[in-house]
Amino acid sequence: MTRSVWLNREHERAHARDDATVVFPCRFAVGSVLPGAFAAGSFERLFRENYPAIRELLNRHREAGLALVVVRKDGLEASAWLAAKEGEINPCIIGRHSSADVFLPSDPSLSLRHLAVILYRREEERPVRFRVLDLRTATAFADEEGNRLEAVEAQGPLMLQCASFAILLFPSGGSKEPWPEDPDVAWRRIPERVYLERECADPARWLAPGGGARRAVPQAIEAGDRNRTLVDSFPGPIFVPWVLEGSGRARGEIVVSSSAGRVSLPLSVSAARQGVLLGRYERCDTAGLPVLSSWALSRVHLLMIELDGALYAVDTASKNGSWLEAGSVRAARVEPGLRLMLARHATVEWRSFH
Repeated sequence: MTRSVWLNREHERAHARDDATVVFPCRFAVGSVLPGAFAAGSFERLFRENYPAIRELLNRHREAGLALVVVRKDGLEASAWLAAKEGEINPCIIGRHSSADVFLPSDPSLSLRHLAVILYRREEERPVRFRVLDLRTATAFADEEGNRLEAVEAQGPLMLQCASFAILLFPSGGSKEPWPEDPDVAWRRIPERVYLERECADPARWLAPGGGARRAVPQAIEAGDRNRTLVDSFPGPIFVPWVLEGSGRARGEIVVSSSAGRVSLPLSVSAARQGVLLGRYERCDTAGLPVLSSWALSRVHLLMIELDGALYAVDTASKNGSWLEAGSVRAARVEPGLRLMLARHATVEWRSFH
């Protein structure tokens, strides 16, 4: 088993309207606190109130992976567990869209496809490592203090806020001891979350094409002691310029083809590490291009991102899927010559310049 998911509102999935996100009018300054941020101590209270479900999930899945629990102030909304797979990443999309892995329809301020949680490939003798990535939404997500962030990476327990939800993440497989029955003892077991550097979200950067990276994403986070979760934050997906096929600049290019034409997106090293988005929506790098204008394609269809030196294509809970010859895929390692079909309508290929 590579994943298990429980949703409080699974029964609403079949009739979900997948309508527009409600964004409350307000000005966001860089580094500002997320509106509606939880009060101090809220995460501890939510952990204690929902600990029976958290404990059951963690004790049921003892192998290497990542447990994820989503709660609101009035109770448990979802839980999931992702297996750490050898040689493969394991992604999970969180959002309000009926195709999202973790489907959360109760808050209209949550984007249809809001977050990607990506579990790295399993490596012997190394802790489970994961990344949480905002899919270029208007509000991003926040840490426990309400600081808005675009992307974080960690290899220990982590607690985040997204819209009105608290998201609690716990790597599994690192300890042979079961989680205790007493929530007080369990809370003391959770390491302190230490942010190595906070790169706060700046929506103005990704809402306007042309924003650049503020710094390179580290190749890996060094393992710390068990008393701390080291968290690194960095910029999320950035807009990259698109040009007609044939440009030889940058590290390589993503070539997108359909019956409406062909374009390429030059990909620099920093853009690959932060990620690019393909789809019809204005927050995607291909927004407005005829090549991906078909309604068969989702508004945010595909994330392409480099992880541990390899380039991956991650389907972002698209309605009609991403396909290889063998069938639909959640994620695929992208190599020169690989042809990925989006909704069986457009083709994505990677051409390396090196």
